[in-house]
Amino acid sequence: MITYRKLTKADAPWLKKITWVFRHEQVSDAKANAILKNDLIRIYMAHDEDNVCGYVLAYVMPRIDMGDDMLMIYHVFVHESYQRKHIAETMLHMVIDEAETLGMHYTFLITQADNAPAHALYQKLGGKLHDANNCVYYWYGSGKPNL
Repeated sequence: MITYRKLTKADAPWLKKITWVFRHEQVSDAKANAILKNDLIRIYMAHDEDNVCGYVLAYVMPRIDMGDDMLMIYHVFVHESYQRKHIAETMLHMVIDEAETLGMHYTFLITQADNAPAHALYQKLGGKLHDANNCVYYWYGSGKPNL
């Protein structure tokens, strides 16, 4: 059974597993703990018992004006053996819903022009394409960017 969660400060073993599965890199405990203690970094994951199925990495971007913060989704990955099970959709719902609950100005991500499955998913989730750049999707929270 696939379980979804947002990583907490106590989840260094999960972060190290994510990094190994998707990046083929070993991360030190110190690095994992530093990332998880950083309130501007958000990591969401899906796992099937001890197997990492996928993850989303997002960054809170504080604004310099009086507007609410923004959230940039930086990575969305699902392991090949778990694709086509709505895992990315479920994780992205978690991210977008939390950003809206927290009053983020907007959430956005950048994808490749030729990634048709990603475009279809982001549109299904209500993402709005940037007027001038057809690779940037927005989910509006407290505001709408000047496009």
